[in-house]
Amino acid sequence: MAMKDGIVLNVGNTHTQMARCTNGQLGTVQRLTTQEFLDAGTKVGPVFDQPTLPILCACVVPHVAICLRERWPERSLTFLDASLVRELALQVAPETIGADRLANALAALEMLKPPYLVIDCGTAISTVAVDAKKAIRGGTIMPGRRLLRLALHEHTAQLPEVKLRDECPAAIGTNTEEAILAGVDLGVIGAVQFIIDNTRAELNAPECTVIVTGGDAPYFLSNIPNLMAAPLNFTLRGLARLAMRLG
Repeated sequence: MAMKDGIVLNVGNTHTQMARCTNGQLGTVQRLTTQEFLDAGTKVGPVFDQPTLPILCACVVPHVAICLRERWPERSLTFLDASLVRELALQVAPETIGADRLANALAALEMLKPPYLVIDCGTAISTVAVDAKKAIRGGTIMPGRRLLRLALHEHTAQLPEVKLRDECPAAIGTNTEEAILAGVDLGVIGAVQFIIDNTRAELNAPECTVIVTGGDAPYFLSNIPNLMAAPLNFTLRGLARLAMRLG
Protein backbone atom coordinates (compact mmCIF):
# COMPACT_ATOMS: atom_id res chain seq x y z
CA MET A 1 0.00 0.00 0.00
CA ALA A 2 1.39 3.42 -0.90
CA MET A 3 2.16 6.01 1.74
CA LYS A 4 -0.42 8.52 0.55
CA ASP A 5 0.10 10.82 3.53
CA GLY A 6 3.24 10.94 5.63
CA ILE A 7 6.44 12.77 6.53
CA VAL A 8 9.64 12.70 4.51
CA LEU A 9 12.81 13.45 6.45
CA ASN A 10 16.32 14.02 5.08
CA VAL A 11 18.99 13.95 7.80
CA GLY A 12 22.40 15.10 6.59
CA ASN A 13 25.69 15.66 8.37
CA THR A 14 25.04 19.39 8.63
CA HIS A 15 21.38 20.05 7.88
CA THR A 16 18.02 18.29 8.21
CA GLN A 17 14.98 18.88 6.01
CA MET A 18 11.45 17.66 6.57
CA ALA A 19 8.04 18.06 4.99
CA ARG A 20 4.62 16.51 4.92
CA CYS A 21 4.14 14.52 1.74
CA THR A 22 0.62 13.92 0.37
CA ASN A 23 0.15 11.86 -2.78
CA GLY A 24 3.77 12.45 -3.71
CA GLN A 25 3.55 16.24 -3.31
CA LEU A 26 5.68 18.06 -0.77
CA GLY A 27 4.15 20.53 1.63
CA THR A 28 6.06 23.30 3.36
CA VAL A 29 9.70 22.29 3.85
CA GLN A 30 11.38 23.05 7.16
CA ARG A 31 15.17 23.21 7.25
CA LEU A 32 17.40 23.39 10.31
CA THR A 33 20.77 22.12 11.36
CA THR A 34 20.93 18.49 12.35
CA GLN A 35 22.20 19.52 15.77
CA GLU A 36 19.22 21.84 16.20
CA PHE A 37 16.95 18.96 15.25
CA LEU A 38 18.49 16.78 17.95
CA ASP A 39 18.61 19.58 20.53
CA ALA A 40 14.90 20.15 20.06
CA GLY A 41 14.32 16.55 21.01
CA THR A 42 12.84 16.07 17.51
CA LYS A 43 9.83 18.02 18.81
CA VAL A 44 9.84 20.34 15.84
CA GLY A 45 8.16 20.74 12.47
CA PRO A 46 5.79 18.23 10.86
CA VAL A 47 7.35 15.24 12.64
CA PHE A 48 6.01 16.79 15.87
CA ASP A 49 2.85 18.41 14.53
CA GLN A 50 1.65 15.19 12.86
CA PRO A 51 2.51 12.47 15.40
CA THR A 52 0.40 9.74 13.78
CA LEU A 53 1.76 10.01 10.25
CA PRO A 54 4.37 7.50 9.05
CA ILE A 55 7.90 8.75 8.37
CA LEU A 56 10.22 7.89 5.50
CA CYS A 57 13.75 8.98 6.37
CA ALA A 58 17.01 9.28 4.45
CA CYS A 59 19.70 9.46 7.13
CA VAL A 60 23.48 9.46 6.74
CA VAL A 61 24.20 10.02 10.45
CA PRO A 62 24.05 6.69 12.34
CA HIS A 63 23.70 8.16 15.83
CA VAL A 64 20.72 10.23 14.68
CA ALA A 65 19.06 7.10 13.31
CA ILE A 66 19.55 5.41 16.70
CA CYS A 67 18.14 8.47 18.45
CA LEU A 68 15.04 8.52 16.22
CA ARG A 69 14.32 4.85 16.86
CA GLU A 70 14.63 5.41 20.61
CA ARG A 71 12.41 8.49 20.65
CA TRP A 72 9.71 7.07 18.38
CA PRO A 73 9.42 3.40 19.42
CA GLU A 74 5.71 3.19 18.55
CA ARG A 75 5.82 5.24 15.37
CA SER A 76 5.90 3.95 11.79
CA LEU A 77 9.46 4.88 10.86
CA THR A 78 11.16 3.60 7.70
CA PHE A 79 14.77 4.30 6.82
CA LEU A 80 15.63 4.39 3.14
CA ASP A 81 18.08 1.73 2.02
CA ALA A 82 18.77 -0.10 -1.22
CA SER A 83 16.20 -2.81 -0.47
CA LEU A 84 13.38 -0.28 -0.94
CA VAL A 85 14.49 0.91 -4.38
CA ARG A 86 12.71 -0.89 -7.23
CA GLU A 87 12.77 1.84 -9.84
CA LEU A 88 16.50 1.39 -10.45
CA ALA A 89 18.70 -1.68 -10.54
CA LEU A 90 21.80 -1.75 -8.37
CA GLN A 91 25.28 -2.67 -9.55
CA VAL A 92 27.06 -1.92 -6.29
CA ALA A 93 26.99 -3.61 -2.90
CA PRO A 94 23.73 -2.39 -1.32
CA GLU A 95 25.34 -1.48 2.00
CA THR A 96 27.87 0.82 0.32
CA ILE A 97 25.49 3.44 -1.05
CA GLY A 98 24.05 6.06 1.26
CA ALA A 99 20.39 6.93 1.58
CA ASP A 100 20.97 10.46 0.31
CA ARG A 101 22.56 9.18 -2.90
CA LEU A 102 19.69 6.70 -3.41
CA ALA A 103 17.13 9.47 -2.96
CA ASN A 104 19.02 11.73 -5.38
CA ALA A 105 19.10 8.99 -8.02
CA LEU A 106 15.32 8.58 -7.64
CA ALA A 107 14.71 12.33 -7.77
CA ALA A 108 16.65 12.62 -11.03
CA LEU A 109 14.63 9.76 -12.54
CA GLU A 110 11.54 11.91 -12.11
CA MET A 111 12.91 14.52 -14.53
CA LEU A 112 15.61 12.87 -16.66
CA LYS A 113 16.02 9.90 -18.94
CA PRO A 114 19.09 7.82 -17.99
CA PRO A 115 22.03 7.91 -18.24
CA TYR A 116 22.72 10.72 -15.79
CA LEU A 117 25.05 11.77 -13.01
CA VAL A 118 23.92 13.50 -9.81
CA ILE A 119 26.43 15.56 -7.83
CA ASP A 120 25.51 16.53 -4.27
CA CYS A 121 27.69 19.40 -3.01
CA GLY A 122 27.52 19.67 0.75
CA THR A 123 29.76 18.67 3.65
CA ALA A 124 30.98 16.00 1.26
CA ILE A 125 30.78 16.11 -2.52
CA SER A 126 29.19 12.85 -3.57
CA THR A 127 28.09 11.54 -6.95
CA VAL A 128 25.76 8.78 -8.07
CA ALA A 129 25.83 7.53 -11.67
CA VAL A 130 22.88 5.86 -13.39
CA ASP A 131 23.49 4.15 -16.72
CA ALA A 132 21.30 3.82 -19.82
CA LYS A 133 19.83 0.56 -18.46
CA LYS A 134 18.53 2.35 -15.34
CA ALA A 135 21.15 0.79 -13.09
CA ILE A 136 22.94 2.62 -10.29
CA ARG A 137 26.58 2.05 -11.08
CA GLY A 138 28.05 3.76 -8.01
CA GLY A 139 29.93 7.03 -7.80
CA THR A 140 32.41 9.04 -5.78
CA ILE A 141 32.77 10.70 -2.39
CA MET A 142 35.25 13.47 -1.58
CA PRO A 143 35.48 16.30 0.97
CA GLY A 144 33.54 19.46 0.24
CA ARG A 145 35.06 22.94 0.23
CA ARG A 146 34.37 23.65 3.89
CA LEU A 147 35.74 20.28 4.98
CA LEU A 148 38.92 20.78 2.96
CA ARG A 149 39.44 24.15 4.65
CA LEU A 150 38.86 22.63 8.07
CA ALA A 151 41.32 19.81 7.39
CA LEU A 152 44.09 22.28 6.50
CA HIS A 153 43.38 24.35 9.61
CA GLU A 154 43.11 21.47 12.08
CA HIS A 155 46.04 19.40 10.82
CA THR A 156 48.66 22.11 10.37
CA ALA A 157 50.31 24.44 12.84
CA GLN A 158 49.75 27.80 11.15
CA LEU A 159 47.17 27.66 8.39
CA PRO A 160 43.98 29.60 9.11
CA GLU A 161 40.45 28.41 8.40
CA VAL A 162 39.45 30.49 5.38
CA LYS A 163 35.81 31.45 4.89
CA LEU A 164 33.87 30.22 1.89
CA ARG A 165 33.64 32.62 -1.03
CA ASP A 166 31.33 32.59 -4.02
CA GLU A 167 33.82 33.83 -6.58
CA CYS A 168 36.43 31.67 -8.29
CA PRO A 169 39.93 32.66 -7.03
CA ALA A 170 43.05 33.47 -9.00
CA ALA A 171 45.42 30.56 -9.55
CA ILE A 172 48.38 32.35 -7.97
CA GLY A 173 47.79 33.36 -4.37
CA THR A 174 49.94 36.24 -3.12
CA ASN A 175 49.47 35.43 0.58
CA THR A 176 48.52 32.42 2.71
CA GLU A 177 44.76 33.00 2.55
CA GLU A 178 44.79 33.48 -1.22
CA ALA A 179 46.97 30.39 -1.64
CA ILE A 180 44.47 28.30 0.31
CA LEU A 181 41.62 29.69 -1.78
CA ALA A 182 43.52 28.88 -4.97
CA GLY A 183 44.44 25.39 -3.84
CA VAL A 184 41.07 24.40 -2.43
CA ASP A 185 38.56 26.23 -4.58
CA LEU A 186 40.34 25.83 -7.91
CA GLY A 187 41.45 22.33 -7.01
CA VAL A 188 37.95 21.16 -6.20
CA ILE A 189 36.66 22.48 -9.53
CA GLY A 190 39.33 20.49 -11.31
CA ALA A 191 38.54 17.37 -9.27
CA VAL A 192 34.81 17.54 -9.98
CA GLN A 193 35.35 18.17 -13.68
CA PHE A 194 37.73 15.18 -13.83
CA ILE A 195 35.13 13.01 -12.08
CA ILE A 196 32.47 14.11 -14.58
CA ASP A 197 34.69 13.37 -17.58
CA ASN A 198 35.71 9.95 -16.34
CA THR A 199 32.19 9.00 -15.24
CA ARG A 200 30.85 9.84 -18.68
CA ALA A 201 33.60 7.72 -20.24
CA GLU A 202 32.84 4.74 -18.00
CA LEU A 203 29.12 5.05 -18.75
CA ASN A 204 29.96 5.31 -22.47
CA ALA A 205 27.75 8.39 -22.43
CA PRO A 206 29.83 11.48 -23.30
CA GLU A 207 26.78 13.75 -23.30
CA CYS A 208 24.95 12.41 -20.27
CA THR A 209 23.24 15.03 -18.13
CA VAL A 210 24.93 16.13 -14.91
CA ILE A 211 22.55 17.54 -12.31
CA VAL A 212 23.89 19.36 -9.25
CA THR A 213 22.26 19.75 -5.85
CA GLY A 214 23.33 20.66 -2.31
CA GLY A 215 24.12 23.82 -0.40
CA ASP A 216 27.33 24.54 -2.30
CA ALA A 217 25.84 23.78 -5.73
CA PRO A 218 25.86 27.44 -6.91
CA TYR A 219 29.67 27.55 -6.78
CA PHE A 220 30.03 24.59 -9.12
CA LEU A 221 27.19 25.68 -11.39
CA SER A 222 28.99 29.01 -11.83
CA ASN A 223 32.39 27.52 -12.56
CA ILE A 224 31.81 24.29 -14.49
CA PRO A 225 29.97 24.59 -17.81
CA ASN A 226 26.93 22.60 -18.92
CA LEU A 227 25.66 21.49 -15.54
CA MET A 228 21.95 21.38 -14.66
CA ALA A 229 20.73 22.91 -11.41
CA ALA A 230 18.53 20.56 -9.44
CA PRO A 231 15.17 21.92 -8.28
CA LEU A 232 14.69 22.93 -4.66
CA ASN A 233 14.41 20.16 -2.07
CA PHE A 234 15.80 17.65 -4.54
CA THR A 235 16.56 14.85 -2.08
CA LEU A 236 13.14 15.19 -0.48
CA ARG A 237 11.60 14.87 -3.96
CA GLY A 238 13.30 11.51 -4.32
CA LEU A 239 11.83 10.43 -1.00
CA ALA A 240 8.40 11.68 -2.08
CA ARG A 241 8.58 9.56 -5.22
CA LEU A 242 9.41 6.49 -3.18
CA ALA A 243 6.70 7.25 -0.63
CA MET A 244 4.06 7.07 -3.36
CA ARG A 245 4.47 3.33 -3.71
CA LEU A 246 6.06 2.34 -0.41
CA GLY A 247 4.54 -0.88 0.77
